[in-house]
Amino acid sequence: MSKIVEIKPTTRHEGHTNLNLLVDDDGIVEQGYYQSVTPVRGFERFLIGKAAEFAPIAVSRFCGVCPTAHSVSSVEAIEDACNITPTEDGLILRELTSLGNRMHSHPIHQFLISSDYIPANDMGEAVKRIQEMRKIGQFFVDTIGGEAIHPPNVVIGGMAKNITKEARNKLAARAVEYKKLAEVHVDYMVGLYDKGKFADGTPIPENLGYHDFPLLATHPTYGDRTQLNMADVTETSPYDEYPKEYAKGACTLIPKVKGSLMEVGPRARMTRFSGFNERGMIANHKARALEIIVTIDRVLELLEILNLNGKPRSEEPIVGDGEKVGVGMNESPRGHNTHSVVIDPKGKIKYYNSIVATTWNIPVIGHATVGNHYKFAEHVVRGYDPCVSCATHMIVKDEESNVVSEKYFR
Repeated sequence: MSKIVEIKPTTRHEGHTNLNLLVDDDGIVEQGYYQSVTPVRGFERFLIGKAAEFAPIAVSRFCGVCPTAHSVSSVEAIEDACNITPTEDGLILRELTSLGNRMHSHPIHQFLISSDYIPANDMGEAVKRIQEMRKIGQFFVDTIGGEAIHPPNVVIGGMAKNITKEARNKLAARAVEYKKLAEVHVDYMVGLYDKGKFADGTPIPENLGYHDFPLLATHPTYGDRTQLNMADVTETSPYDEYPKEYAKGACTLIPKVKGSLMEVGPRARMTRFSGFNERGMIANHKARALEIIVTIDRVLELLEILNLNGKPRSEEPIVGDGEKVGVGMNESPRGHNTHSVVIDPKGKIKYYNSIVATTWNIPVIGHATVGNHYKFAEHVVRGYDPCVSCATHMIVKDEESNVVSEKYFR
């Protein structure tokens, strides 16, 4: 006879979530429901009426783990709404800042899962590598973006300033150092994943984390709004995906493309752009590790082509028509991230909405727990490295599913 297993809270990720599992007599998951219970903060709502320039500063506060992705998505959306063309070198600097965040974020996730996979006698060296890589990633964001956590140099039209020759030389040297560390660390982590066992010797089920939903990625290292038609994207209520008793506590909308849930993140990017073809929870970990090499190679390439005398920022006016919905897309560490905005003729924000990476993955994670024992379910969650706070958006309904308010906190 089926029973409910509740894991509250799930651990070793950012934010607060619950995992509710319907399991059979053998403990095999028949249905999985994963939901955010992080309270809605209403960022998009209080942006209305503010100057456009305030948006990238404010939305970087969605999250302290992936703030750059939100700043970048925001300025890209405003530029689209206002028909502003950012400068070439501004875009290079912006992508370098974004990649610095990824250089920091991916290794941190490997620290969070270290006890799952890394033997105790290797832990010291592995964590030391992770910390050195993290420091270098933060150095990139600090040097180019202006601050390591909420970089203020990401501005509409490009970047606030270019970097000096001395700064580039130092960044290039640190990037070479990072690549050496990354090659050792990625080879080590992929080797552990390929063993098919957890650190305690427990075999990993071959199909752990499998699902049949499509993958969504727009660019290997940055973001490309031309790769996703927003007319195909819908956001629906948790009541459309979860049973009522779980939907009542869920704090995220459910985004879909052409009616389908989508997985976003490193596996989606590596599959589309790098020929990766593996599935499941271990594939997510492996893709995230391999993407570290893709990231640092792109960083080295961008440092080479950056013109230190290039103009970092367009000076076109920041005004919209009050009608056009500008769209900005960035491939954040955890996956595809979209911000949408309308700017009025006075340069004020008329509408703002975001669909962040973990919002896409939350409903997928529940489905990915199905078919294996519930003791493995949290490993599936950690395979997606969820970052939940910035994913909290909702529509208010009562217990009979009548709409109380259609304000999506935009």
